[in-house]
Amino acid sequence: MCPSIQLSPKNYARLQQHARPFDDTPDMVVGRVLDHYEQSDGAASAGNAAAEKARAQVGTLLPEKEYWIPILEALDERGGRAPAIEAIERVGELMRDRLGEAERGETSTGEIRWRNRTQFARLRMKQQGLIASGSPRGIWEMTDQGRDYLKQAA
Repeated sequence: MCPSIQLSPKNYARLQQHARPFDDTPDMVVGRVLDHYEQSDGAASAGNAAAEKARAQVGTLLPEKEYWIPILEALDERGGRAPAIEAIERVGELMRDRLGEAERGETSTGEIRWRNRTQFARLRMKQQGLIASGSPRGIWEMTDQGRDYLKQAA
């Protein structure tokens, strides 16, 4: 029998940000976090040299809001709803010419930075009502408000 743990909703949401939809279990994500922590000599803090090395210089990244229109376009192309992995891939294609070296680099956890920023942008869009909050796990869905936002941007 495996032991069980309880996470606060906030920490569970943070855990989901590091998961690959349809591939990861919570145990796999926790394992990656522990691997990262252990590889950094147990010093997973802001002062960690590896984290500092992976951190992008201020002003070198596109503002997070720059991801909003490509995310909405990716969803609109698929009828307003798509698996997260497909939406993220399409965002990368749509933004290919705008992504700089910093965005193409890796975060301290080894994730490609533009992919990570796409997921965080989607989270902010969900908070703003542009992306549905009640969609099944791993599915991104545009709301009517998101459609209106996309039309206004055109």
